[in-house]
Amino acid sequence: MRKLKPVYFKSISFRVGVTLLVVIVIAELIAGAIWFQANEESKKENITSTMLNISSAASETYNYFKSLPVNYRHLILNQLREAGGTRFFISINNTYVPNENIAGYNFTHWLSELTEKELKNKMASAKNIRVSITRREDIRVFNSGIKLDELPEIWTKYSLVLGELNLPILVMQIEMSDQEWFYIASVLPVPFSSLSTQFLDQRQLIFLGITSILLMLGTAWILQREIRPVKSLAKAATLMGSQLVVTEIKEEGSKETRAAVHAFNKMNRRVRAYIRDREMLFSAISHDLKTPLACLKLRTEMLDDDNTKKRFEKLLNEVDLMLKGALQCIRETDIHEESEWIDISQLIGTCVEYYNRESLRITLNSPPEVRYVGKPVAIKRCVYNLVDNAVLYGGKVDISVSDSDDCLEITIRDYGPGIENKLLEKVFEPYFRAEQLDVHGSGLGLTISRSIARSHGGDLKLNNHPCQGLEAHLILSREV
Repeated sequence: MRKLKPVYFKSISFRVGVTLLVVIVIAELIAGAIWFQANEESKKENITSTMLNISSAASETYNYFKSLPVNYRHLILNQLREAGGTRFFISINNTYVPNENIAGYNFTHWLSELTEKELKNKMASAKNIRVSITRREDIRVFNSGIKLDELPEIWTKYSLVLGELNLPILVMQIEMSDQEWFYIASVLPVPFSSLSTQFLDQRQLIFLGITSILLMLGTAWILQREIRPVKSLAKAATLMGSQLVVTEIKEEGSKETRAAVHAFNKMNRRVRAYIRDREMLFSAISHDLKTPLACLKLRTEMLDDDNTKKRFEKLLNEVDLMLKGALQCIRETDIHEESEWIDISQLIGTCVEYYNRESLRITLNSPPEVRYVGKPVAIKRCVYNLVDNAVLYGGKVDISVSDSDDCLEITIRDYGPGIENKLLEKVFEPYFRAEQLDVHGSGLGLTISRSIARSHGGDLKLNNHPCQGLEAHLILSREV
């Protein structure tokens, strides 16, 4: 059986929706990039200003302790610790106390380097300067590297605090001599969020999701309103291909859609008037010409001259055959029947059995089951016309059927003399017959067959086979 196409992915709703979603995401990424850069620069400026103030205070404190006699330094330190109420912690250690930078923040490493550079500019005599940014609960002090929370309460309760805020701690260690490291820790008066900038944070992602959903819903609603008349137009156009006359479509939707529907309705009225006039014309022809022809045939029988009588009879028979052929062409190309499922394999098999009843003339190569939605009587007439021509002019006939998602193709090859390439299209004209194929008939068979094929969205094509004979390719579209 034929596989169904994923038509949903080709619909205008899906394509517009995907395009709109991609545009929204790209726009949000661009806006996020601009916001990210501006926010990053703003945060860096604020932190740089804060760091300059802290570095200046730290350098003054260092210079103050550097100027004190060695015996007085620890006395001043004890007084500062016992006083409490400060957001600084100062000590003089024998060695460098390791304090690692906080992981997961973009600015910590850059900020540490910036502070070190600033301190070096202010204290050119300092041998070594180390700066790190850590958390209050992770900070280590004194020579043993003990944590701040493990010290006596009088030192910890009022040191490195700034109200109830949880802020980063800036640790600066400056080598005063071979056995002395000046240790000063200060609360960094910026929140942890200022130490990092995310390209798209959670709030932006939520906003992007909500915006995308609302826009998609709004677009889907608008598209449904706009596509409804287009679907009606497509359905009516399809029905017109099979019924020729359909009911008028309601004019709704956008200005452009209304214009298209209005034009289709106008065309529909013209086609309806044309069909009505054509039926009246051929009814008149059938009535008005058959009576004079009958009278002429009767008068011909009364002629005494046999030669004249035979000439008149031949002429009148040709006129009668042309009239019948024209009326038959009108009837067979204007077939008012509903489309339904047709078993193509069975239809062709029945045709083959009919022509093979006396001798084997036709060889069939067809899948076991091929089904097609079309007009049963019209398709049958088309196939029988082509097979009848092939048997008449070619004697032996090969029929093959190929099926795909797009179309159904029936190839009928005979083994006759074929026709000239320049006449391959001309033979479809009404009443035209190639001289080498001038056997009998009205010359309308191929015209009717091609008209039926095209009414099903396909076509009928002829070509000479490279070896011998003529090939007729009947193509029936599956997308009608």
